[in-house]
Parts: sequence; C-alpha cells; structure tokens
Amino acid sequence: MPLIPNIEIDDITIAEKHTSGFNLERCEIGLWSIYNVIKKIANNACPRQVTECLLMIGANAKFENNGMMSLVYSGKTSKKYKRGMPGAQYLFELENFGFVFYNIDTLEEGTPNKRKLSVKNIKQFYVSYNLGDFRDVIFGLKLFSDICIKQSSPLSCFLAGDIRVAFEDAPKLYAPPADELFYPLPNEQKKAAFVIHDKLVAMGCVRELEGEHAVKYKHKGQMIATIWAGERIWFLPEIEQKQKLVFKFNLCNIGQYTAYLDECTEEIRKSIVGVDNCGHNKKNERCANGQKNCDGVIFEYQGKKYKKCTRYFCIFKDLSEQAIFNYVMLITLENEHRI
Repeated sequence: MPLIPNIEIDDITIAEKHTSGFNLERCEIGLWSIYNVIKKIANNACPRQVTECLLMIGANAKFENNGMMSLVYSGKTSKKYKRGMPGAQYLFELENFGFVFYNIDTLEEGTPNKRKLSVKNIKQFYVSYNLGDFRDVIFGLKLFSDICIKQSSPLSCFLAGDIRVAFEDAPKLYAPPADELFYPLPNEQKKAAFVIHDKLVAMGCVRELEGEHAVKYKHKGQMIATIWAGERIWFLPEIEQKQKLVFKFNLCNIGQYTAYLDECTEEIRKSIVGVDNCGHNKKNERCANGQKNCDGVIFEYQGKKYKKCTRYFCIFKDLSEQAIFNYVMLITLENEHRI
C-alpha cells in the first residue's frame, strides 16, 4: 500500500469538478477531516479491512438529511465500486475511532452481538461521527469516497488517505510519488526500483496505480511496464516473501532483438523462454492460461521458435546488478522497435 502522505490543510486546493456542487470551503474541510481520521486509524496499526469498511460506507451510503452529518447505509448500491463489505468485526471496530452506529436493522431476531453479525444479515444502519476533533468527517467521507471510486485503484487511494487526487494539479491517472510507493523496500531493492522507474519516466511514460502494490507505466498509450513493490506481493509463494520487488516488461517486439538475450542473466532468459506457451483458442478468444485476447508473443531464439503467453511473459525477479543493467537495455530496445 502507498505511504500515507504528509498533507497540511493549507495544501488543499480542490478542483471544482470534485466538489459535486458543494461549497468549496466545506469540501476542503471535509477532505482534511477524513484524511486525518484515516491517518489516525492507520497509526493504530488496525487491519486494513477497518479502513476498507469506511470506503464501503462512503461509496454506497446516502446522507440522512441536508445537514450531511450522518449517512444511511442500505447495502451495495454503487455501480462503480464492486468490492463487498469486510466482516462486521472490522465494521464496528470503527466505533473505537469516533464513529457511531445506530438504527441497525438486521435479519436476525433479538439484539445480536454486533461484531458477530454476518454482513449479509445487516439490512441497514445509520452512522455519524462524534469525537469532535475534526468537524466534517461524515461529509468528507462521502466526498472522498466518491472521488476515489473514479480512480483506477479506489481502495489503494482511500487506504493511503491520498486526498491529493482531488487537487487542482492532480494528474489524470492516479499514482503517488515513487518514494511513497517504494518506501517499504530494503535499500538494495529500492535502488533497483528507482533505476527502472527513472528510465521509464525519462522515456516519457505516465504512471497509474493498479491495486495496492502495482504501478503500471504507459508510453504513447501502450503499456510497457509494471512494477510490483510491497511487503507482500500476492503472486509470490511463501518461500519468496523476502522479495518485495518484481518487474514485468511488455517486450512484444522481442523477436527483433533476441540477439541481446545472450548478454542477459540466466534468470532473465528463463523468464522469457521458460514460461508457458500461449495455446490460443479461437473459439473463446482466450489462450490456454485463460488470458483474453492473447495472441501470444512470437519470436525465435537460438534456432527455436516460441509463442509465449502475455500473462506470464517477462515477469522478472532477478535483482542483481547485471540484471538491472539488462532490464534497462531491454526497455530501450523495446522502445526503439515499437511503432
């Protein structure tokens, strides 16, 4: 997950398109309020599901009245945010941070223990905020949630409390500064990440966060690279969890520069020629690995022809100094051969 940024109230310059027609000053105070509450929850080392519950409420609930100081949640209503509510134990953990739940309507008889409720049995509840430390938390929650669900990675944006997405100078595609993405990496892995990041930025790539640990780099509208950086990268097996950094390069034109593979590390060559073949199925437009619209990457190396699946092709874990040098060269060669 990206690092929660340090933001001061005077930094907030919300773009008019994100105000939803509300008073600009109230929007700024609302964003400031929810930012601080999210940061407070994170500083208490709570499970991320607690903050995720806030986004679920904000994305789906409606204001109780014109005062906009309380919300009514009646289940999933948002068409843009598809995730479900985490468990009730996480939802009602929010009571420890000033949120008050009332008029809870459930499918269960009697007065059940709130934290043991099944989420699917909660029909409706009202929620307000009563600590008084920040004056417009509920309004800010709804406003920030609505802004986040317009992003490519709404949950990551919300978990980081990154209200900068609403600022006047915010980029069209959401991606926090690289130092906020790479902060959990050990020093050597962080150095490697910045070498590749700097190369991609120098080429003119634009970045977009996808998920909690992945940032994609696009060049002239085409995806050219993905960097996964985080405490736990979801597709790595348990024995590889010391590795916090993985690269993927879309080397679709590798057939035009395969001679360079002779200069790459053995691990790099394995990540190119040793992965699954495509096996494209014309009937359902999927390859044997389930990848949609995958026509495979076709190339010849050392007299052998290959057709590799784009899903697993060119995912690199080798972080040696030689490998990092090879990656820079591969990116350069790919860029030179793109139309």
